[in-house]
Amino acid sequence: CCQAASRPMKEQRSGRIVNVSSQAGLWSGRTGNGMAYKVAKAGIAHYTRSLAAELGPYNINVNAIAPGWILSSRAIASGRDRGEMRDRLLEQIPLGRMGLPEDCAKVVEFLVTDLSDYVTGQCIPVCGGYVAWG
Repeated sequence: CCQAASRPMKEQRSGRIVNVSSQAGLWSGRTGNGMAYKVAKAGIAHYTRSLAAELGPYNINVNAIAPGWILSSRAIASGRDRGEMRDRLLEQIPLGRMGLPEDCAKVVEFLVTDLSDYVTGQCIPVCGGYVAWG
């Protein structure tokens, strides 16, 4: 997708690409069932840095966000928004709440505006500080 999206951006010598990684790709945490997912998400962060170096000369900024525990419909369906599971998660988030989809949207909005003209190759955690304790 990034290669295809970057073609017209190269021609116009301007553009923004924002990839989606995960907090799971930023720290090792416990190994186990999620290992393949963590490695894949870490790969997105590395790919973002590499692509930023490749596309920078074309004035194309490439960044990623790394969402943490976000109250998405999937999280709600799995029960992460209630009971003991929620309490355990909140104990690990310094800001003391799960994220909202809007929290991710605000960071993406920043990354696609001129406010981030000198930001490229970054994977920005949107996790309420969860990775700070990792």
